[in-house]
Amino acid sequence: MTDLLTLVPEFEAAPRSHGDASCSAERWRRIARTRIDLHCHSTFSDETIRFLPGFVFHPLLRPEESYDLAKKRGMDFVTITDHDTIDGCKALLDRRGNLDDFMVGEEVSVRFPEDGTVVHVNVFDIDEAQHRECQRLRENIYDLVHYLRRIDKLFVLNHLTWTQQRRALERWQIEAMLEHFPVFEGINGTRSFAHNAFAWCATRGRGKVLVGGSDSHTNRVGTTYTRTSGATKQEVIARIRTGVAEPCGGFGTPEKFREDVWLVLSKEVERRIADASSVWYRAVCRTVRRLGQLTYPLACLGYHTRQNMLIRRFLRALPA
Repeated sequence: MTDLLTLVPEFEAAPRSHGDASCSAERWRRIARTRIDLHCHSTFSDETIRFLPGFVFHPLLRPEESYDLAKKRGMDFVTITDHDTIDGCKALLDRRGNLDDFMVGEEVSVRFPEDGTVVHVNVFDIDEAQHRECQRLRENIYDLVHYLRRIDKLFVLNHLTWTQQRRALERWQIEAMLEHFPVFEGINGTRSFAHNAFAWCATRGRGKVLVGGSDSHTNRVGTTYTRTSGATKQEVIARIRTGVAEPCGGFGTPEKFREDVWLVLSKEVERRIADASSVWYRAVCRTVRRLGQLTYPLACLGYHTRQNMLIRRFLRALPA
């Protein structure tokens, strides 16, 4: 796989059995590989919305729903990477017991100490004590990376063109990431082609491993994933770290983004209506839902316009 547009085949021609030569129809089988969506969220991953005070971007799927959907879509192994918590992973394991095909994950919001820029790093196969240490170190990206290297964990720099402050990274920050991170998210299922392509461009020729994840906050778990090998989660992690990984599946589009925003918005309003203690508050919620239905496409259009402007700034900051 050399670039983002190179097709990764999922099926191959199956060998014909003796006496099958007269059959004109080609028979196909799924290529034997191990698949895992390395970036998805559950209801434990609430986010506040910068321009909507009091509104919470609340993922739709409970941990067990996310797990079941991943398996239904052909994932051999499953993880959940909620924002700065492993409570969703713990809830799944509490309800389902020990799952040999599940690894605890977390998306850590970590800062550059120089200017406070926040980026996201996925870490995998951690326990409660390691989660707490990751959270303690999240104010300094260099300290977090040093710790994760010391405890020998797989960690991934997510969506290279995203920052919490919605601003472009400086060249020195991109260079620091390229120096300290061995694995990058090559296809993020919510980011557009241009933003995914930037990650490919920035890491080309630098010996980096690229992986894929849906970044699903709705029902897109397993639509973007990593193809690797390994019969156990320890083997899967080891293979990815050595470069046996191919990012596969779809990247984001404006249409997908608009649908996801509406799904989350309407679900949040439904939840508030159900919890409302007065007729007046329910009426307000229904009014908000109607206004949101009318205005959210324009908000999404503005978001993508802003993202297209941002990617041009990223390109100017791209190291030589």
